[in-house]
Amino acid sequence: MKLSTSVDVRKEPFHLNHYKCCRKQAWEIYHAHPCMEFLFVFEGHGTVEVNKQLLSIEPGTLLVFQPFQLHRIQMKGPFIRSILMFDPYKLDGALLAFNGIRKWFNILWKKELTCQALPQQQHVANLFENLNTKLKNVPANKQQEEFILCLLSILRHLEPYEKEIYKGKEDAGKPRFSHTAMQMIEWIELHYKEKFDLSRMSEDLHLSTYYLSHMFRQSTGSSITEFIISRRLKEACLLLETTTKTASFIAQEVGFLNGSYFCRVFKAVLGITPRVYRMQL
Repeated sequence: MKLSTSVDVRKEPFHLNHYKCCRKQAWEIYHAHPCMEFLFVFEGHGTVEVNKQLLSIEPGTLLVFQPFQLHRIQMKGPFIRSILMFDPYKLDGALLAFNGIRKWFNILWKKELTCQALPQQQHVANLFENLNTKLKNVPANKQQEEFILCLLSILRHLEPYEKEIYKGKEDAGKPRFSHTAMQMIEWIELHYKEKFDLSRMSEDLHLSTYYLSHMFRQSTGSSITEFIISRRLKEACLLLETTTKTASFIAQEVGFLNGSYFCRVFKAVLGITPRVYRMQL
């Protein structure tokens, strides 16, 4: 299982990875990230596990992922997709003049969605293709405008699917994650490279250790430890891809006890050692 690296939305609030291709016969990812993501599938069949649902993926599917939402994608055969990741706060500010679209976007961003894999969304592929062309032909200071225009078009395209995506149950005013879970995720992002201490998190957030553990699993479907390991491995993959640092050095840098333990966890989760992972890049 390969854990992809995340986009730093503080430095790059909008990011397009267009027509990304993997020719392996089996491909899997399990992660979360602080930005929103629209992923369009050109080729490939598989499943996505998100929000305690297992949904089918086929060519033409559009996947919608919210910030800090754990999701597992498993694909068979060649997998070709385009990925648009963005800072929801930046887009929300840009939509101030579009009241109706902004309300719809805030549902996609903040509410508990009932369906996050929409089939037969080929129109979105055209929007991604147009955006990719525009980004190649406009100066850097104009690119953010092109991203926002593309996202506005995607949101308008998705509006007719509102009843399918969001059923607005009796807890319509309830956010997807509790305030506590969001605080925990933000705390982890600041401290995941350090030795994890639940008591320290408890003291910093002024809540009991039992409540924190229970709330996190209820909200994300994952334990705190699983989430931290996933975050550390994702950072390790980035360092393996972009540096020549040794596995032992990377292990210490991302928060593992030692190099041998890091290699065991890495192989258990990804199926290969850090050395083989780097050789396959």
